[in-house]
Amino acid sequence: MISGRQALGSIDQTLNQANEQIARLQTEIGASTELLLAEKRAQAEDYRNLARVRLDKLAGNQLIQTLDQAEQQAVALLARRSDALLALEQRIGEAERTRAQHEQQRAQHAERLDAAVAVVDEAEAKTQARLDQDPAYRAQRERVEVAERKAMHAADKAARSEEERAQKGQAYRDDPLFSYLWERRYGLPDYRAGNLARWLDGKVARLVGYADARANFARLNEIPVRLREHAGHVESLADAEFAKLRELDQAARSAAGIPALEERVAEEQRLLDRIDAQIAGDEQAHQALLAEQARFAAGDDDHMRSAVEFLANEFRRDDLMELRYEAVNTPYPEDDVIVSRMLQRDDEQRRLQSSIDGLKGALEQQQGRLVELEGLRAEFKRHRYDRAGSVFADDAVVPMLLGQFLAGLLDRRNLWKVLQEQQRYRPHRSDPGFGSGGFGRGTVWKGGLGDLGDIIGGLGRGGFGRRGGGGGGFRSGGGF
Repeated sequence: MISGRQALGSIDQTLNQANEQIARLQTEIGASTELLLAEKRAQAEDYRNLARVRLDKLAGNQLIQTLDQAEQQAVALLARRSDALLALEQRIGEAERTRAQHEQQRAQHAERLDAAVAVVDEAEAKTQARLDQDPAYRAQRERVEVAERKAMHAADKAARSEEERAQKGQAYRDDPLFSYLWERRYGLPDYRAGNLARWLDGKVARLVGYADARANFARLNEIPVRLREHAGHVESLADAEFAKLRELDQAARSAAGIPALEERVAEEQRLLDRIDAQIAGDEQAHQALLAEQARFAAGDDDHMRSAVEFLANEFRRDDLMELRYEAVNTPYPEDDVIVSRMLQRDDEQRRLQSSIDGLKGALEQQQGRLVELEGLRAEFKRHRYDRAGSVFADDAVVPMLLGQFLAGLLDRRNLWKVLQEQQRYRPHRSDPGFGSGGFGRGTVWKGGLGDLGDIIGGLGRGGFGRRGGGGGGFRSGGGF
């Protein structure tokens, strides 16, 4: 079993791993992009060398000057890119420092919240111990137990009688002659019919033995009604006894100053919620900066695209294409060496571009998982799963599931579902099932969990379940 704070730490650790993987992919993409650009610049040098060899056939000097200007323009674009990337990294650093400050503040407030919860938990535990030694309180609790047991038994008896009415009454309802006389209320004071109809109804009644059947069917219908009325009356008595016990619990809590202590817990939680809202804004701004950084790493920023496209356009010039075509179709060996090297560069550029495309796909997947993890972390804190009293049943399952998610073997929906199934709230000392909390109707003993106390309502120890269609509805007890 691990605490909610430890589970949140596992999520933070997984987020760090996701960021590390993204940084690694960005580094690989950046290195491949630099190699691709270097190949293109080397290709420009090949064209210059080819132009020098072919001075006698083409305007070699003019081509060399054109290529020099193109490369200088690309270098200028890359210089501006370096400045923009440096400024972006500075903004990312500032955003990370701001977020770290808010996270530090959150940790401090979380400790204060845990301390406030512990004070409430301790106060409730002491109050419960005192009440447990109070003869008057124990007597009232026993009265509630007896009343609840009687109400449960009465509701069960009424439910069984209603089932018997449904089963045994079916034969009466299926008999068309009996149903005809029953609906006409034959044999009762409010029966109305003419002489002929009365005479015919009497013959039918004697034929089917209606008098005895009517009495039996009437009793079959009346008994469940009486039993249900009795169950409702017994349940109202149980409700009254339970209300007295809850009033004793609430009075004891008030006398111990617990409501004021709970208000401090609520105030600390409100402060923590405000910090979480700031952190959520920090995360959104940080993600936007990281997305921009990812574009730089992938070479998708405006500066890199302009530089690569500028060189590529220059290589598509008609005079350069003609220069290469002429070199391929001449018998001069110096041409062949350069052309062979250019063909190798073409292959290398295609290989690098293919590698970059694959790395970009992996980067997009990791960035998607990072965004989902950030959303999971926000949801985890929104449900207050990291506060005092929150635990997860299996200490190994949370890190395992997070690892599977990061590897792409588990989606966020199923991950969150398992986390919800694993999560429990448990005060350290007080018992939410004490006194009035043990009868399946919620509890006033929340151990400092505040609004989360309603989640554990009805989970008190030694509770009584009540079934049936009475006014109290369904009530269940059980161990916390």
